[in-house]
Amino acid sequence: MRTRFLALATTALTALVAGSSACSAAAACSGNVVTTASYRMSLDIGSPEEMYLPSEVKARHIKTGEIMLGGEMSMIGTPPAGTRIYHVEVHICNKAGSVVTKLKPAIVVDHAMLPVAIMIGIGEPISDYHYGNDIALKPAAKITVKVTVKGQVALFHATVPKR
Repeated sequence: MRTRFLALATTALTALVAGSSACSAAAACSGNVVTTASYRMSLDIGSPEEMYLPSEVKARHIKTGEIMLGGEMSMIGTPPAGTRIYHVEVHICNKAGSVVTKLKPAIVVDHAMLPVAIMIGIGEPISDYHYGNDIALKPAAKITVKVTVKGQVALFHATVPKR
């Protein structure tokens, strides 16, 4: 079943981003960047995102949010007192600057494992392909995000936006 879902998601991704140009490291992996032996990774922490399956986007003609291509979606109800929901996303490029797809990164935010979803913004080019999820965080907190891909570790030190 999971293989079928990933195959359908890959087909949907191809159809949804057809015609978009290849990305560069500057476009996809910029900002808060950490480089490993094989990858250039960037971290972004922003507002929460609505996530949809490719079939929902197509059937309902949804124009904003994230297309979930695989992985697990976080189900966050009411966030704990003093926290807000944020969207944590990690873009992963190779050394040549192309976005790397079909990876299985592990993402840990301050010692808590984040369920990893594979996403792309609706209507966005392939350079928006990313890994991450929504999570409850304290505004203005200093956090550490550890991303592990094929044994390579990237450590990000970031401050949660106040929004």
